[in-house]
Amino acid sequence: MSESLASSAVARPLWRNRDFMLLWSGQVVSTVGMRVTALAYPLLVLALTGSPFQAGLVGFAQTLPFLVLYLPAGALVDRWDRRRVMLAADGVRAMLLGLVVLALAVDRLSVAALFTVVFVDGACFVLFQLAESAALPNIVPRHQLPTAVARNQARELGADLAGRPLGGALFAVGHILPFVADMLSYVLGFLAMLFVRPGLQTGATSTTGGGGCSPTSPRGWCGCGTSVRCGPWWP
Repeated sequence: MSESLASSAVARPLWRNRDFMLLWSGQVVSTVGMRVTALAYPLLVLALTGSPFQAGLVGFAQTLPFLVLYLPAGALVDRWDRRRVMLAADGVRAMLLGLVVLALAVDRLSVAALFTVVFVDGACFVLFQLAESAALPNIVPRHQLPTAVARNQARELGADLAGRPLGGALFAVGHILPFVADMLSYVLGFLAMLFVRPGLQTGATSTTGGGGCSPTSPRGWCGCGTSVRCGPWWP
């Protein structure tokens, strides 16, 4: 599949790659949504409890999945269907945010439940990010991988710049609004992912033309096509 992908898209610009643009556009929206609630979660805990300590703990719970799940999840993602992993991750996050919105609407949200939601949300993000990185060599031809990775990094930076101020503004208007926005962002990401073709597992290793690991591989992508960071050049 990698060879046919490369031969059919040598001259095609990246913005005309249907699968990449569907994935990228959907994740622009959902990544902004995630940054919105990254600020709103601690603000909500502070509003509910008046405790800066607990607000700090919920911020820690957001980063905990990166510390404990990143490496083991990478090994699992290489064995699972990557498209299904990404669909499941966005679907679960949309349902979680829907539960948060419902609990806020009826004034039944507990801090313990919120901590659980935050951790599972972060775990789903880790799984999605790993599956996306591993699937990328099967979505774009090899010569466009550096450009695709750069666009994904720009997406993350842009979401950081826009999401947190937007989260603060929405929270000031209504405590429920950042979570409604995040829920809708995950729904849109899920819908966009539905239209990405299956078969993102094919050609995942260097034996199918994905290339080998190299110190010059784009940051966030291993040339062998796996989602686990490899080689001494990865810090």
